[in-house]
Amino acid sequence: MPSEPRSRIYIIFKRARCCVRIFTDLNKDLFHARLEEALKDKKSLFLTVYERNGTGFRRSHTTVTPYEILADCVFHAENVDADAMDFCADKAHEARFLEKLARDNGLKPISM
Repeated sequence: MPSEPRSRIYIIFKRARCCVRIFTDLNKDLFHARLEEALKDKKSLFLTVYERNGTGFRRSHTTVTPYEILADCVFHAENVDADAMDFCADKAHEARFLEKLARDNGLKPISM
């Protein structure tokens, strides 16, 4: 049985001006709660990451992001609806979205 992520997280590394997208099993609200806790307590954030496998998603790995890196990032989380169309499949749409996200956070254009 394939696993399904609950949210799509865009992580913008401000200093490096780059962005990554991950899928995780936390919903948007739980992700933000864990992120706030990690930043407040100055500790690392652990996330289970999922990747596409052609027929859905599969659990890939667990990632650990140290506090020092978390403090240098901008996070944007969106809940994933398994039944809805994934607009990220449209790369042009996603590029425009990322440009807007960078502008809204006061960053110069980013690279993916």
